[in-house]
Formats: sequence, C-alpha cells, structure tokens
Amino acid sequence: MPPRALPLAVNAAEAALTSAFDAFRTAVHSLVAAGSRGRRRAGTFAVEVLGKRLLSCPASFADSWFRTMRGMAEGEATATDLRVQERVLNQETGDDREAQQRQATAATVVGGWLGNYGDELGEEIERIRRAVEVLGFDPDGPSPAEQEPRDDARFDELIALVEELLRDGGRFRDDERLIVFTEYKTTLDYLATRLRRAYREDRVLTLFGVGGPGGMGATERDGVKAAFNDPDARVRILVATDAASEGLNLHRTARHLLHYDCPWNPSRLEQRNGRLDRYGQARDVTIHHFDSSADDSDVRFLAHVIRKANDIREDLGSANEIFDRAVRRRLIRGEDSELVQQDLDLGIGHALEDRMSAFDDAVTTEGGRALGELADAIGLTGPAMSETLESAMVMAGPPPQIEPSGEPGLYRLRHPGLPGWKNAIDRSVRRPAASSSGGLEPVRQLAFGPAPFIERLGDLEVFRARPDALLLHLGHPMMKRAMGALTRRRFPGDGGVSRWTVRVGGVPPGADGLVLLTVEELGVNELRETFHHWVRTVAFPLRDGEVGEPLPTTPLDGFGNARPTNEPGHREIARDLLVDAERPLGRWVARHQADLTERLRRQLETDGEAERKREDERYRRREGEVSSLIERSTIDRLAREISNLRIKREQGQLFDEAAALDRLDRDIEEKEREIERRRSHYEEIREQLGRERVRILNRLLPNRYTLAGEARVFPVSTEVRLPERVARGGSGR
Repeated sequence: MPPRALPLAVNAAEAALTSAFDAFRTAVHSLVAAGSRGRRRAGTFAVEVLGKRLLSCPASFADSWFRTMRGMAEGEATATDLRVQERVLNQETGDDREAQQRQATAATVVGGWLGNYGDELGEEIERIRRAVEVLGFDPDGPSPAEQEPRDDARFDELIALVEELLRDGGRFRDDERLIVFTEYKTTLDYLATRLRRAYREDRVLTLFGVGGPGGMGATERDGVKAAFNDPDARVRILVATDAASEGLNLHRTARHLLHYDCPWNPSRLEQRNGRLDRYGQARDVTIHHFDSSADDSDVRFLAHVIRKANDIREDLGSANEIFDRAVRRRLIRGEDSELVQQDLDLGIGHALEDRMSAFDDAVTTEGGRALGELADAIGLTGPAMSETLESAMVMAGPPPQIEPSGEPGLYRLRHPGLPGWKNAIDRSVRRPAASSSGGLEPVRQLAFGPAPFIERLGDLEVFRARPDALLLHLGHPMMKRAMGALTRRRFPGDGGVSRWTVRVGGVPPGADGLVLLTVEELGVNELRETFHHWVRTVAFPLRDGEVGEPLPTTPLDGFGNARPTNEPGHREIARDLLVDAERPLGRWVARHQADLTERLRRQLETDGEAERKREDERYRRREGEVSSLIERSTIDRLAREISNLRIKREQGQLFDEAAALDRLDRDIEEKEREIERRRSHYEEIREQLGRERVRILNRLLPNRYTLAGEARVFPVSTEVRLPERVARGGSGR
C-alpha cells in the first residue's frame, strides 16, 4: 500500500519558529557563501545540526538551541572545531545515549562558532529565541523532553492516529498496535513522556540502542520485543530509534508504522519499514508520515521524498546519492523546494532508466517460464542443493551425511561433529542456548525449499520461521562451504581428485555407453568484463567405437538414474571407451569454441546496435526534459514575484521604514540571482549530457560490445556411463 500522509494543522507559534529558522538558514548561507571552503563547511554543519532537530520535534530543537545559546555565551569555536565535531557525529554508533551526547556537544560547539558572527546573525538568532520562548520552552526548566509546549501539531496528529487506529469507544483494541520511529533519543524521551501522560504507562514501551551506563541491556531489549510481539501483552505503542530497529521482527502483531521524523538517507526509511513489511506479515502494512499544506515547507519536501522512496523501493541503492543531493540542497542551503523536487524526480527517472537498460523491456509469462527452466537447468532445486551438500560432506566422512528427518521436506545432519565442518555447523546451524552457560542448542533440521515453513492464514500463505528448522540457500554458510570444497577439488594437486568418473545406468537403448562432458565457457569484452560465463554438460552416446551426435540439451537431473561403481572391470571398460572417444571429443570442443565465438560476436553486434539506439533515444529525451524545465513555470513564477516586490518597493517609499525597504531590495536581488542560477544550472546539465553522450556512444559501448579475442571453452570433467548389461557381466561392445 502507498504511504499515508497525515496533514499537520498550521499554528502560529510553530509557523513563527519555522519562518525564523528559514531566515537563519538563508542568513548563514549568505554569510559563508563567499568565504573559504572551511567556513562554508562550518556553516553547512551548523544548519544541519539544528535543522535536523527542528524536523524531528520542537523539544529536540529546543534542547539543541539552548545548548547552542550556552555555546555562544561560553566562548568561541573555529571552523576546525566544527570539522572535528562533524567527524565525531558522523561516526556510526549503536548506542543512542552516546549519540545523544555527541549531538549535545555538537550543538554547543556550533554555538561557539555562531558567536563569532553575532553582529551579522543577531536579528535571526533573536527571532529564533523569541519563537522558542513563545512555544513555552524554558531554558532554566527541566529538560525540554520533559516539558510540554503550547503547540505541537505533530504530537496532536499522533494522538489522533492512536485514537483512530488503536482505540474504539475509549478502549484499546486487542488486534492493533503502532510503531513510532524517530532518529533521536531526545524525541523518543519526549514522546514516551507525553504518551504515558495521555495513556496508561504500560501501554507504551520504548526501544533504543544498547550501551553505556544506564543504557538498555540486551535482556531488557529482548523483553520489550517479546512483549510487543505477545498478543496478550497490554502494550499498544512502541517508540523506537533507528539504532534499535536493526534486526527487529515486529510483524506478528503490528501493521501500522509512523515515521515521526524522516531520515535524510532513504535507505533508513526502508530499514524501518522492513520491521513490519516482511515475510510472515499476514496483513496489509500501512506506513504513515506527516505532510504540510505550505508550498515551501520542509515537511512537505520530506513527504515528497518519502513518496518517491516508496515508488522506487526496489531500486533505492541506485538513487541514494540523488536523494542525498536533493535533501542537502533544500534542507541545508534552503533552495527553492519546487526546483529541487523537479530535479529529484528527473534524476531518479534517469537513474532507473540506466538501471533498467540492463534488463529486458518486459517480463512476460513466457519469460517467467524460461526463468523456471533455467533454474532447473543449473540445478537451483531442492534435491540438487541437497545432493551438492551431501557430495561435499562425504569428502570428510562416510555417506550418508544427510538423511530425511521424518517430516516431509526436512533433513538432519548425521554427524554434527564432522571434521572440517563442525565449526560451520556450530556457527550457522546451531544457536546459542538461552541460558548463560555458553552452550549451544541442538542442531536444527535442514530444509532445501520453503514448504516446511508455509502456514495458511485464511486465504493467505505466510512464511513463518521455525526455531527447530533452517532454510538453506546458496548464500548460506553451509552451501558456500560446500561449493568451495567442490570447486577446490576440480584442480590438480595434493588432495585433488580425478576429473573423470564411472557410473552404471542411464544409457540410451542400443548404446555401448554414454559420455557426459562438462565444459566451462567464457566470453570477455574489450573492457575486460565477463559477459558470458556458463557451465554446460553435453551427453555423447557411444556405439561400436564411434562417438555419436550430442543428445538434446537436458537439465542436470534429466540424464536418468545412474549409480556409482568402483568395480575395477567397470573402470577398465570405461577407460577403453574414453580412449576411442578422446579425439572426437577434442574435435567437438574445438568446433564448439569456434561456433560459440561466432555466436557471441553476432549477439554482441545485435545487442550493441540496440543499446546505441536506446542510448541515443535516452539522450534526446533527457535533452528535451532539460529544455522544458528551463521554460517551466518556476522561472516565470520568480519573475512575477520580482514584479510584486518592486510594486511593494514603490508603495513602501510612501509609508514604509528604510529597513523594510532594504529587505525588499535584497529580496529582489536574491530572486534575480536565483533566476540566473537556474538558467546556468540547466545549461550546465545540458552540456554534461552532451559530453556523456559522446563518451558512451564513442568509447564505452564499442568496447563493451566487442569480444576480446575468441571465446574460451575449458573441459571440466568427464563421466562415463555404462549400460546395465555391463554390471551383469555382459560385454560392453
């Protein structure tokens, strides 16, 4: 479901604080714009520290502002001091109390730096001081997290949401719960305090990062998670920080989540959402966030960010830098919100185009069927994975190492202490015991498919993790170890094995034998990128000393049942067959290499031409978008605003004060500069597009779609299959 926007009611006190901070942000930007790089960076950091807190809640901003004021009174700080604080604040920590202390120190040092510019910023600082005072925060009172402001539209909307979702007839419902996420421990404390005043204390729990004296210990943290996931517990609201969200599974009882503030990195949004929107969630999840009706509101801009992040949630990794640039342009430099949103939408569209250009234009039913056939062909099936793990483990002990456990789809390890495998089993299949003894729980059962974990809830099939079973996949440590062990055995040397083997059975009628030749194919382009890497097994029937034509392509498990044999006589017969087949097989490998080279070259030529056309079309479309943006209404609107300001300027000459007239002059000049900046910005984008087009069409694509040398084909292994009559003592000829 799309995220749900909660409109914030406008009140005069909070609007005054927002307006005062906007003026402060603009003044700081103007102050440092012509300064050194260090000075500009210091101004950016000062705005970021305070701006993020303002967008979290009034209490968090008041806390940082009071510390900033104390820093201004206590002494001066340099741009270098702010650079040090920036590095400290950006260091990752899972301890919210430590992060809270870092933020407090950073706000104090920011105040020391702002003190250097008291004359230039005095008016803006005084406006913020008055706005915070009007909201009712007392710098000499308790912590702002314990104070209750006169107005807080966000908290009022939170209470309305609780009443709508969690309560019915004045009583809490049994089937609904709400998670409220915030970036800051100060905001968490403020919300918990006010929610517990509004409702009974046992209805509200908090969860924050572990660590430090007084921090939330692992036992307490586990207790909070268990209570929130317990349908019979009284808790209905959980307030959590981002640091506490990692690894949480809260989807069993909750389906509503509120972003009380918005992380500037959209990937953090997805991490929060993933606490509820995950496998095992039996209901539709709704994500809530705040929005504003003001066109130039930072809250409205962040609501747009949340919507865009939801639209491309599967591709956030390809657009994080675009989001970061947009957020900093709007929330730190204070650039026009409409312009930044347009550039954000344009940049995301281009990033997704680039990402999707590597994929087919559409996914069809036929394509889905082909994907399933591919999975079968390369052995991505439960039985194939089970056989792979068994084959790797029997190199360290007698078979079988894996056997059915008695429940369909589940297996057990016969020898958990197998040499060379014990550590991997202890780390990835067993879990630490719940007691403090330091021991391990019993070895869990293994599954190679999802069937043992599927539960039906009404019309829904839900994946439920089981404490007694583990789903193995190719990325699991056990499978990685198996693949590594088998790969190493391919190569000669100490401990290596022969690349040929003998089995009995699975031979076509009338054939003296069957040779399964496995080859590895490799194609590399002029950029040294591997674009073709494939391992295939080809079956050749043997009749009267002659090698027949290859059999039709068959999945790995489609060559029929065959059993291993260690009989010396069988190996002698197989060796004789291979002697006859060696030269014909060698000629086939050479022909296959030549054919593969020609096929790859033709495919590269076709794909390269198609990609050149797509790239040229993308460039023309982007150039058109930029051209239209230059003429868009944003520039026209600015021109109208300048005209209105000039009218006010003329009217002001009759009745306004000189200071007000000066402000109007500055506004006119700033908007004229903004028009020029926008035109210059879009022209620069157009020039960059042109340079990028030349680079891609003339250098990148020709090398990407040209085969370097010839394709390579390497024989990997040979399996000789003998007919059943050989096993019974008959002649193989």
